[in-house]
Amino acid sequence: MNDKRYRLRDIPKGKRLRHFLTYYKPHLFFALAAAVLLGHALYGLLKPKADLQVMWLSDQYTMNCEYALRDLLESLDWDVNGDGKTNLMLTYIDFDREYSQLSYDVKSEITILTAGQEYSFFLVNGCALSWMRENDILASWEEVGAPAGTDGCAVVPLSRMEAFSGDFLAPLRDCFLCVTPEPEEPSARAEYRLQTEALRRFLSAQGVWPGESG
Repeated sequence: MNDKRYRLRDIPKGKRLRHFLTYYKPHLFFALAAAVLLGHALYGLLKPKADLQVMWLSDQYTMNCEYALRDLLESLDWDVNGDGKTNLMLTYIDFDREYSQLSYDVKSEITILTAGQEYSFFLVNGCALSWMRENDILASWEEVGAPAGTDGCAVVPLSRMEAFSGDFLAPLRDCFLCVTPEPEEPSARAEYRLQTEALRRFLSAQGVWPGESG
């Protein structure tokens, strides 16, 4: 068997591509795969962190609602990193029954996403709100900066806010805006304070911040 390999310049022009693919296709594949992985890694490291990170737990989803919600959220004064715009990360999970009745896959998804990310706030239906109350993962009003003596958890029905009154946002009418407690890690507390200050501005403008009127 003749195993001899030729230099590309020694191959006739009409046969060079075939020769290249025959002998170098595996190398090309691995090089492209490595480039893609490197690109994804660099993008994850270099892309700016979202200013506004929202978890949407509901059983009422439409594409029109998502588009309208994205438009609303991106228009908010939530530029916590000072780059002149609001960068949004919106995550939706279908929370269509009591938590104990959800599938194992959905429970795992909720656990992974809520544990691995600090969200600005949650938009949740009644089932998800009950789960958050039962597991003590709701911040108090005082914890997010409301006046001392303000009772209760930081939860607001979306029906009380004009911003959520559009027709396309109808799937959200029975939902609630809520916030999770301050993180324990000292390095994350400064970011939490920036987020709760942005939340106060928004809720004040909607006339639902405790102790203030719109």
